[in-house]
Amino acid sequence: MTTPSPEASTDISFAFIETLVLIHRNFYRNLATPIPLNQFATLMTLRLEKQATISEIGQRLKISKQQMTNICDKLMQAGLVTKQQDREDRRRILVSMTSAGEKMLDDQNEIVRQKFLSSLQEFSEEERAELYHSITDLNHYIEKMGPSHNG
Repeated sequence: MTTPSPEASTDISFAFIETLVLIHRNFYRNLATPIPLNQFATLMTLRLEKQATISEIGQRLKISKQQMTNICDKLMQAGLVTKQQDREDRRRILVSMTSAGEKMLDDQNEIVRQKFLSSLQEFSEEERAELYHSITDLNHYIEKMGPSHNG
């Protein structure tokens, strides 16, 4: 297999950004989240990480520790996250999502999934099959680019 030229890699990166924008525009824009976006992003981060410190979440989201503390406090008051002491390092406080937080994300994902399914109504069986294979291929390559493969 040959390495793509720098121009081809640049083209791929622009196509990837375009894909993200199209997904956002067609499925997430105008999606009313039941909580402010920074709180929603915190829950999404916790879904991926399972548990993390306030500082770790803030680093991932590029939000200051002070702001993250306020965000996590509001999520805790709403019953969407919990805080507990790390068993291995008692100085660390870990934040994790509650079942109510999981349900909120599941409900939002279901709204997006239904919007997606509705959009598929205009596709032929062949187009649906092509789209399925394209999405599974894209997911495979994106997974391959993740931290566990770049170590």
